Amino acid sequence: MVRALRSQELVESIIALIDREELGAGDPLPPEHKLMAEFDAARNSVREAVRTLQALGIVDIRHGHGTFVGTASMTALIPSLLFRTKARSRDDLSGLYDLMEVRQILETDLARRVAEHPPAKLLDELQDRVERMREPATAPAADREFHELICAAAGNDLALELVRLFWEVYQQAESLVGPTLSTSDALVAKHQKIVDAIRGGKRAEITEAVHHHFDEIRARIAARKN
Repeated sequence: MVRALRSQELVESIIALIDREELGAGDPLPPEHKLMAEFDAARNSVREAVRTLQALGIVDIRHGHGTFVGTASMTALIPSLLFRTKARSRDDLSGLYDLMEVRQILETDLARRVAEHPPAKLLDELQDRVERMREPATAPAADREFHELICAAAGNDLALELVRLFWEVYQQAESLVGPTLSTSDALVAKHQKIVDAIRGGKRAEITEAVHHHFDEIRARIAARKN
């Protein structure tokens, strides 16, 4: 227990050091021997803490070059969120439902914000992705890009990363509810509804359109539970 506590203290201390020194992504972290001296810690303890930070995406270990500040990408959270989603879905699919519900809440608010002052060309770009959804070969990428465009247009980088995170986890957990029920026409129709709602700028219509987008997964979850 003491070792675990010491390791966590080192992790927090190194994060504090990065913040105190105002180090940005790509900047080198002090070498191992300096971290040992700075925190009066053993070599193995420092290495363990650095590996923990690497798993979180906070640092990037480049063998032969040193340790650098990472980008702290949300992708580092995929394994734990996927495990949580699957673990909580074993009995009643609640984990997958929660994931879908949080994504819906987030995307509804982002779409509303974008509709207030749509960036130039956004509607054209969204319409282009809708058209690409008509072809099976381009539909998956177009679907993902459609949602990323809305998030990016809202100007919230964290929200964009979260939506990408939820997308990745959902893609890996979707097998829990079996194959998709949507036809290509249905896929096009529900995304077209979102485009039209953003163009119209009415909050209620945007809310309904985004909610409708998730109706299929709700139906699949309900069918599996029954």
